[in-house]
Amino acid sequence: MRVTYCCGLLLLLAGNVALAQTHPPQKRRRRPVVVPKPVPATQPTRPNQYTYCSLPLDEPFATTVAEDSSRVYTYVEQMPTLPQASSMAGIVAAVERYLVVPPAAPEGRVFVQFVVTKAGAVSQPRIAKGLRADADSAVVAAVRHLPRFTPGRQGGRAVAVSFTLPVTIRAQQP
Repeated sequence: MRVTYCCGLLLLLAGNVALAQTHPPQKRRRRPVVVPKPVPATQPTRPNQYTYCSLPLDEPFATTVAEDSSRVYTYVEQMPTLPQASSMAGIVAAVERYLVVPPAAPEGRVFVQFVVTKAGAVSQPRIAKGLRADADSAVVAAVRHLPRFTPGRQGGRAVAVSFTLPVTIRAQQP
């Protein structure tokens, strides 16, 4: 009798706890529809010349847009190249040529990021993913020793371009 009473009591309590933990479904709030206000039409400044969005029709659009000189691109029409190598593999080979691996460095791959400026110089080298501090500093030093690049071009003008390179570190063989 006691066992049945205890089991019944436990089932009753368990059922109440399960019901107490469920939440009723909440109604989704609807966002009000925003209707844009009409823009008043512009008056002609001269006969047969209308302006829209403050850009006159007789001037090309490219001259009225302000150019951001501090922008760093990740991909441009003409990517920066080294004088000796024209591909990304050639840039990685140049970094590995200047790389002096520490004697106890582990094997692996280090990802280094740097910016090629408008003048073609390497700036802001930093490790995106490294192995160990000594191997990482050797890769950064190798990137700093790279010669000047032919700068990247976007829209016919030189721009700064960011690179991320994988540099493979191989074990030293005595």
